[in-house]
Amino acid sequence: MTPNGVLTPRLRTPLLLYCRVGIGFHLQILLNGSVGGVHQPNEYLTSIRRGVVGILGVKSGLYLCMNAEGQAYAAETFSDECLLRENLEENHYTTYSSLSHPGLYVALTRKGRLRNGRRAKPHQACSHFLPRRSHF
Repeated sequence: MTPNGVLTPRLRTPLLLYCRVGIGFHLQILLNGSVGGVHQPNEYLTSIRRGVVGILGVKSGLYLCMNAEGQAYAAETFSDECLLRENLEENHYTTYSSLSHPGLYVALTRKGRLRNGRRAKPHQACSHFLPRRSHF
């Protein structure tokens, strides 16, 4: 646990997070802090633990976070806004919602851009991810 009371990340096996929206994208956090989707993964992400996770871009070293307005962003330091609830849905896809701001979901548009978390719902394809083992 950090001095501000935030859980300390414990890394597990690196995973790719595949979103089935559009023709399919992998979630990516770039060095410049932008977050979005790409068809051919060139970076992998690692989550911290089951149930409540933090998503870390391994190459960028940045964490995926979400503010109260539903805007996802990348941050160098892990905070409460970086804690996400990992939930396995009935269709075997995984959704990620903000732990600090309930009801806000990580999601991508059909063009691979981040969708505002307020507009994403757990039953929508834009918020469905498949964690895949990385083969890099």
